Amino acid sequence: MSHSVRSLLPPSARHRLKSSVTHLPHPPAWGSGRVVVLCYHSVHPSKQFSSATPELFAGQIAWLKNNCRLISFSEVHHQAAVSRQRDEPVVALTFDDGYADNYEFAFPVLSTYRVTATFFLTIGLIEKEPQVVERFRQQRAATYEEVQPLTWDQILLMRENGMEFGTHTWSHPNLAQLDDDSATRELARPKEVLEQRLGETVTVCAYPYGKPHRHFTEHTMGIAAATGYTYAASVTFRGVRPRDEPLAIPRFFSTWDSTKQLESKILGSLDLLGIWQERAPRWLARLVSPEDFTY
Repeated sequence: MSHSVRSLLPPSARHRLKSSVTHLPHPPAWGSGRVVVLCYHSVHPSKQFSSATPELFAGQIAWLKNNCRLISFSEVHHQAAVSRQRDEPVVALTFDDGYADNYEFAFPVLSTYRVTATFFLTIGLIEKEPQVVERFRQQRAATYEEVQPLTWDQILLMRENGMEFGTHTWSHPNLAQLDDDSATRELARPKEVLEQRLGETVTVCAYPYGKPHRHFTEHTMGIAAATGYTYAASVTFRGVRPRDEPLAIPRFFSTWDSTKQLESKILGSLDLLGIWQERAPRWLARLVSPEDFTY
């Protein structure tokens, strides 16, 4: 995008527009029966692209454990249909990519609090395919050590201890930009490898980058269904509704959230962001979030 177009909405204005709804009040009833999915990437003491430090993550999990019912991602769609029958919010924790720090720092916290989470693995990264590793290193502006993936032994141990696993494609492309054959390979190949490793059917996946209309489309969803997936995760900042498409389940990014910010996502005062992401005209979305159109 040219500098002149970006200057129509400077970074400070884009930030204010995105964050302006953070402090909107929400009625107490908004949290009743809500189903929310949170998306993490890295939990680490010092990484620049981490979602939380181990200490912050432990505080978040403690708050969630005390205030919500925590479930796996594969349960989300059903729970959204029946959630109005209970008062407490229902929350699923997910992790994208498959970094080694998920085992070193996140998994011990989850185990301590007896909480499950769903890990969407970029299988080309797990397999240490050089081109995929380099893609992650460049996009994260990171060293190899910082994007070091989980090992299969770690994944199997986590699965034995109640964690759920799905795929995040093979090489982390923008699926909306691929032809049908390439998109099918990106979805089918990791599913086959993960099923062989786990010895079970894999039915859940997450779209890289995850924004509807920009990184996946209804056509992409059809390919995912034909490949054998039942549920797929997007990145749309709102709670899950009973009638949501099971192959486009919305998630909030969780990035250095304070307890107050976490509560805002769980209880509903940030759902306006999700409505914006789904309904904004493409030209305006490009002005506000030009980074979404660079992949």
